[in-house]
Amino acid sequence: MKYPVVRCAVVATLLSGAVPAYAADPYSYFYLGLGGGYSHVDFYPADFKTGLTDIPKDFDAGYRLFVGWQVNRNWAAEFGYVTVGKFKYNTDFGTNVNQEVDYKVTGMEVSLLPTVPLGSKLSLFGRLGGFFSQARSTKRNANGILSDDIPNIQSSEVSFLSGVGFQYLGSEGGVRIEYENFGKVGGPCQPSAPPPNCTGRANAQMLSVNLLFKF
Repeated sequence: MKYPVVRCAVVATLLSGAVPAYAADPYSYFYLGLGGGYSHVDFYPADFKTGLTDIPKDFDAGYRLFVGWQVNRNWAAEFGYVTVGKFKYNTDFGTNVNQEVDYKVTGMEVSLLPTVPLGSKLSLFGRLGGFFSQARSTKRNANGILSDDIPNIQSSEVSFLSGVGFQYLGSEGGVRIEYENFGKVGGPCQPSAPPPNCTGRANAQMLSVNLLFKF
Protein backbone atom coordinates (compact mmCIF):
# COMPACT_ATOMS: atom_id res chain seq x y z
CA MET A 1 0.00 0.00 0.00
CA LYS A 2 1.20 3.49 -0.85
CA TYR A 3 0.02 5.66 2.06
CA PRO A 4 1.19 5.12 5.69
CA VAL A 5 -2.18 6.15 7.10
CA VAL A 6 -3.94 3.48 5.08
CA ARG A 7 -1.41 0.85 6.16
CA CYS A 8 -1.87 1.78 9.83
CA ALA A 9 -5.64 1.61 9.48
CA VAL A 10 -5.49 -1.86 7.96
CA VAL A 11 -3.15 -3.15 10.68
CA ALA A 12 -5.35 -1.67 13.43
CA THR A 13 -8.42 -3.31 11.91
CA LEU A 14 -6.73 -6.71 11.74
CA LEU A 15 -5.45 -6.45 15.31
CA SER A 16 -8.81 -5.36 16.65
CA GLY A 17 -10.28 -8.59 15.30
CA ALA A 18 -7.37 -10.81 16.29
CA VAL A 19 -7.13 -9.79 19.96
CA PRO A 20 -10.75 -10.61 20.91
CA ALA A 21 -10.48 -13.90 19.03
CA TYR A 22 -7.34 -14.77 21.00
CA ALA A 23 -8.91 -13.78 24.32
CA ALA A 24 -12.08 -15.73 23.58
CA ASP A 25 -10.25 -19.01 23.02
CA PRO A 26 -9.22 -20.61 26.37
CA TYR A 27 -6.95 -23.03 24.51
CA SER A 28 -4.86 -20.28 22.89
CA TYR A 29 -1.88 -19.06 24.92
CA PHE A 30 1.89 -18.55 24.86
CA TYR A 31 4.28 -20.60 26.96
CA LEU A 32 7.94 -20.96 27.91
CA GLY A 33 9.58 -24.33 28.45
CA LEU A 34 12.84 -25.84 29.64
CA GLY A 35 13.94 -29.40 30.12
CA GLY A 36 16.62 -32.02 30.01
CA GLY A 37 17.09 -35.70 29.45
CA TYR A 38 19.00 -38.55 27.87
CA SER A 39 20.48 -38.05 24.40
CA HIS A 40 22.11 -40.54 22.04
CA VAL A 41 23.87 -40.55 18.65
CA ASP A 42 24.33 -43.33 16.10
CA PHE A 43 27.41 -42.63 13.98
CA TYR A 44 27.10 -43.35 10.25
CA PRO A 45 29.21 -46.46 9.44
CA ALA A 46 30.17 -45.03 6.03
CA ASP A 47 31.96 -42.10 7.67
CA PHE A 48 33.67 -44.13 10.40
CA LYS A 49 34.51 -47.38 8.62
CA THR A 50 38.29 -46.81 8.85
CA GLY A 51 40.31 -45.83 11.86
CA LEU A 52 37.50 -45.97 14.40
CA THR A 53 38.81 -47.99 17.32
CA ASP A 54 36.21 -47.33 19.99
CA ILE A 55 33.16 -45.26 20.92
CA PRO A 56 33.48 -44.71 24.66
CA LYS A 57 30.57 -42.30 24.83
CA ASP A 58 27.60 -42.22 22.45
CA PHE A 59 25.17 -40.86 25.06
CA ASP A 60 25.03 -37.72 27.20
CA ALA A 61 22.71 -35.34 29.02
CA GLY A 62 20.78 -33.02 26.72
CA TYR A 63 19.08 -29.70 27.49
CA ARG A 64 16.32 -27.65 25.85
CA LEU A 65 14.94 -24.10 26.12
CA PHE A 66 11.92 -23.18 23.99
CA VAL A 67 9.02 -20.81 23.54
CA GLY A 68 5.69 -21.77 22.01
CA TRP A 69 2.24 -20.67 21.00
CA GLN A 70 -0.72 -22.99 21.54
CA VAL A 71 -2.76 -21.78 18.58
CA ASN A 72 -5.82 -23.80 19.51
CA ARG A 73 -6.67 -27.12 21.11
CA ASN A 74 -5.16 -29.10 18.24
CA TRP A 75 -2.10 -27.14 17.08
CA ALA A 76 0.94 -25.44 18.57
CA ALA A 77 4.09 -23.85 17.14
CA GLU A 78 7.51 -23.80 18.84
CA PHE A 79 10.97 -22.35 18.51
CA GLY A 80 13.81 -23.61 20.69
CA TYR A 81 17.52 -24.10 21.34
CA VAL A 82 18.90 -27.57 22.09
CA THR A 83 22.22 -28.78 23.45
CA VAL A 84 22.04 -32.39 22.35
CA GLY A 85 25.27 -33.35 24.12
CA LYS A 86 28.98 -34.05 23.89
CA PHE A 87 30.03 -37.51 22.73
CA LYS A 88 33.39 -39.21 22.23
CA TYR A 89 35.07 -41.62 19.83
CA ASN A 90 38.64 -42.86 19.42
CA THR A 91 40.66 -43.19 16.21
CA ASP A 92 43.95 -44.77 15.16
CA PHE A 93 45.14 -44.28 11.57
CA GLY A 94 48.25 -46.42 11.58
CA THR A 95 50.19 -44.09 13.83
CA ASN A 96 49.95 -46.40 16.86
CA VAL A 97 48.56 -43.38 18.72
CA ASN A 98 45.00 -43.57 19.95
CA GLN A 99 43.43 -40.16 19.41
CA GLU A 100 40.32 -39.10 21.31
CA VAL A 101 37.74 -36.86 19.61
CA ASP A 102 34.93 -34.88 21.27
CA TYR A 103 31.78 -34.69 19.13
CA LYS A 104 29.38 -31.94 20.29
CA VAL A 105 25.95 -31.23 18.79
CA THR A 106 23.81 -28.12 19.34
CA GLY A 107 21.07 -26.53 17.29
CA MET A 108 17.87 -24.54 16.82
CA GLU A 109 14.53 -26.18 16.16
CA VAL A 110 11.35 -24.82 14.55
CA SER A 111 8.31 -27.06 14.58
CA LEU A 112 4.56 -27.56 14.56
CA LEU A 113 2.92 -29.74 17.22
CA PRO A 114 -0.32 -31.50 16.26
CA THR A 115 -2.12 -32.20 19.54
CA VAL A 116 -4.77 -34.77 20.46
CA PRO A 117 -6.56 -34.05 23.78
CA LEU A 118 -6.99 -37.10 26.00
CA GLY A 119 -8.88 -35.18 28.68
CA SER A 120 -9.19 -31.66 30.05
CA LYS A 121 -5.47 -31.52 30.99
CA LEU A 122 -3.72 -34.52 29.41
CA SER A 123 -2.85 -34.65 25.71
CA LEU A 124 -0.82 -36.59 23.18
CA PHE A 125 1.24 -34.58 20.69
CA GLY A 126 3.57 -35.03 17.76
CA ARG A 127 6.37 -32.82 16.42
CA LEU A 128 7.16 -31.99 12.79
CA GLY A 129 9.74 -29.40 11.79
CA GLY A 130 13.33 -28.60 11.03
CA PHE A 131 16.53 -28.82 13.08
CA PHE A 132 19.35 -26.40 12.28
CA SER A 133 22.33 -28.17 13.82
CA GLN A 134 26.00 -27.52 14.35
CA ALA A 135 28.29 -30.49 14.94
CA ARG A 136 31.80 -29.81 16.22
CA SER A 137 34.59 -32.34 16.52
CA THR A 138 37.58 -31.44 18.68
CA LYS A 139 40.71 -33.57 18.68
CA ARG A 140 42.80 -34.21 21.75
CA ASN A 141 46.52 -34.90 21.78
CA ALA A 142 48.15 -38.19 22.76
CA ASN A 143 47.72 -37.31 26.44
CA GLY A 144 44.02 -36.63 26.01
CA ILE A 145 44.46 -32.88 26.48
CA LEU A 146 42.93 -30.21 24.26
CA SER A 147 45.53 -27.99 22.68
CA ASP A 148 45.33 -24.61 20.92
CA ASP A 149 47.20 -25.97 17.91
CA ILE A 150 44.56 -28.68 17.34
CA PRO A 151 41.75 -27.09 15.27
CA ASN A 152 38.05 -27.69 15.65
CA ILE A 153 36.10 -29.11 12.72
CA GLN A 154 32.55 -27.77 12.35
CA SER A 155 29.61 -28.65 10.15
CA SER A 156 26.17 -27.04 9.92
CA GLU A 157 23.21 -29.04 8.62
CA VAL A 158 19.43 -28.78 8.32
CA SER A 159 17.47 -31.96 9.00
CA PHE A 160 13.89 -33.13 9.39
CA LEU A 161 12.78 -33.06 13.03
CA SER A 162 10.13 -35.41 14.41
CA GLY A 163 8.89 -36.40 17.84
CA VAL A 164 6.06 -37.63 20.02
CA GLY A 165 5.12 -37.17 23.65
CA PHE A 166 2.57 -36.60 26.39
CA GLN A 167 1.90 -33.39 28.28
CA TYR A 168 -0.13 -32.50 31.36
CA LEU A 169 -1.13 -28.84 31.62
CA GLY A 170 -2.93 -26.94 34.35
CA SER A 171 -3.96 -23.30 34.53
CA GLU A 172 -0.39 -21.99 35.07
CA GLY A 173 1.75 -24.64 33.37
CA GLY A 174 2.61 -28.29 33.39
CA VAL A 175 5.00 -31.06 32.49
CA ARG A 176 5.88 -32.81 29.25
CA ILE A 177 7.63 -36.08 28.42
CA GLU A 178 8.92 -36.28 24.86
CA TYR A 179 11.01 -38.32 22.45
CA GLU A 180 12.71 -36.33 19.64
CA ASN A 181 14.58 -37.51 16.58
CA PHE A 182 16.75 -34.68 15.24
CA GLY A 183 17.71 -36.57 12.09
CA LYS A 184 21.15 -36.31 10.49
CA VAL A 185 23.72 -34.02 12.09
CA GLY A 186 27.33 -33.44 11.07
CA GLY A 187 28.95 -33.46 7.65
CA PRO A 188 30.09 -36.40 5.49
CA CYS A 189 33.69 -37.58 5.41
CA GLN A 190 35.79 -38.21 2.32
CA PRO A 191 38.44 -40.92 1.74
CA SER A 192 41.05 -38.16 1.60
CA ALA A 193 39.81 -36.64 4.86
CA PRO A 194 38.55 -39.33 7.23
CA PRO A 195 37.79 -38.70 10.92
CA PRO A 196 39.06 -36.81 12.84
CA ASN A 197 39.65 -34.46 9.89
CA CYS A 198 35.88 -34.17 9.37
CA THR A 199 32.95 -34.21 11.76
CA GLY A 200 31.26 -37.26 10.31
CA ARG A 201 27.52 -37.80 10.31
CA ALA A 202 25.31 -39.17 13.05
CA ASN A 203 21.64 -39.57 13.86
CA ALA A 204 20.78 -37.70 17.07
CA GLN A 205 17.89 -38.46 19.42
CA MET A 206 16.77 -37.36 22.87
CA LEU A 207 14.25 -38.41 25.52
CA SER A 208 13.45 -35.47 27.79
CA VAL A 209 11.29 -34.22 30.64
CA ASN A 210 10.21 -30.57 30.30
CA LEU A 211 8.50 -27.95 32.43
CA LEU A 212 6.06 -25.53 30.79
CA PHE A 213 5.00 -22.09 32.05
CA LYS A 214 2.07 -20.25 30.53
CA PHE A 215 2.15 -16.48 30.09
